[in-house]
Amino acid sequence: MKKFIARFDDGPPMKNPVKYLLLLGVVIALLFPATVAADAYITITTDDVTEYWGLRIATVDALDPLETEASLVTLEGDNLTTIPCPAFGTITRIFDPAAGTYGGAEVTVLENKTVAGSSLPASYSFFSNRTIPNFTMKIPDRAGNVLLIRSLESPEGEINFTAFFRAAKDLGYLFTGDAILYSNATGISACGNIDMHDYDSDDLNLTLAGNEANLSDFETDGEMLQNMMDAWPYTRPEAGEYLLTAVHYDSANETLHLLAATPVLILDGNPAVTWSGGDPYYQDRGAGATISFGEDVDRTAFVLLRKNTTYDLVVQVDTVKFANRPVPTSVTDLITLLQATTDEAGPVTCTLTPGDIPAVSDADSDLVIARGYGLSGYADGSEVEIEAGALSSLNPGMYSLYALGMKDGEIVAVDYLEVEIQTTS
Repeated sequence: MKKFIARFDDGPPMKNPVKYLLLLGVVIALLFPATVAADAYITITTDDVTEYWGLRIATVDALDPLETEASLVTLEGDNLTTIPCPAFGTITRIFDPAAGTYGGAEVTVLENKTVAGSSLPASYSFFSNRTIPNFTMKIPDRAGNVLLIRSLESPEGEINFTAFFRAAKDLGYLFTGDAILYSNATGISACGNIDMHDYDSDDLNLTLAGNEANLSDFETDGEMLQNMMDAWPYTRPEAGEYLLTAVHYDSANETLHLLAATPVLILDGNPAVTWSGGDPYYQDRGAGATISFGEDVDRTAFVLLRKNTTYDLVVQVDTVKFANRPVPTSVTDLITLLQATTDEAGPVTCTLTPGDIPAVSDADSDLVIARGYGLSGYADGSEVEIEAGALSSLNPGMYSLYALGMKDGEIVAVDYLEVEIQTTS
């Protein structure tokens, strides 16, 4: 078992060699669940048009997920687990640089943006059992295609816009409100009110054009989804990380507009996390604490954050690294939400500080929490140990413990506890 190294604003940053550890992802996932907006904040244009099964794409642009008042996606249905978010004051997102050429594409982003944390949803939801997600989507005055696909790995080399649709064709779902298409390597299965002439696995242009939906007040039919899974068990999604998105393909201008993109986590059961430090935990006893999901987990990560505190958040994004993504929609999309890196190789750095404490200017880690207000850590094993010295650095009070477990590189558990820390017993 590896012990974690505490991370706070005036201590040495933790260097994590594990590419897909989810410390940052856990926190960011709690900030921006299922949101979209009215104005594009990133545009990517390639010199050469990308062609794939009837599609021709030269430009991709995406709406800004920080403008939640414009539109909203909400997960619903049975087996939905909801975790409360921390309280946030001012949230600032910074892209650096704001424009450039990366991977053979011209990239332009909205450089700086600040929003009130109170405008964002107060909880984060995921499915604790395998099921086709039930959801609503409200994007005023927009029409497009609603898709659910397995999350994508970042490509190497040139930016390739077709990675998204290739993944959708290999394993994906297309929703129209009163119908659903399931696509895999063997073909398409259709359920609901849909004509077989409106889809073709070898012609994505035809399929998208024939299955556009009004997104102003879109909702899935939970009974139809259940009927599909009952009739064809192979359509029930495997546990894993998915992307729920709304897109509009403009064939005339060879442009793909990303109208919504939110990660969806689907688990196959959800083991509970345990905390060995007692409730409350007493700092004067000089003992550490262990966080564990049990033997079915081979990697454990956590974030411990003081409750009853409002945090300002600064999200700094390395545009060069961020742009080289299959669907570069936001700092909270795809793998970033629940599978972010925590070392200097990641595209996003996140700093959490109460409003009366200055942020760190020379931080060199993906997640920085103001000293005395939180800790984060990980271990390559079934449990992670927090040393007594790290716990003694925390200000007494109630804390939120966000914990994540992985097995063979896949997320298998996410849980939340409240922990009280006191100075003396």
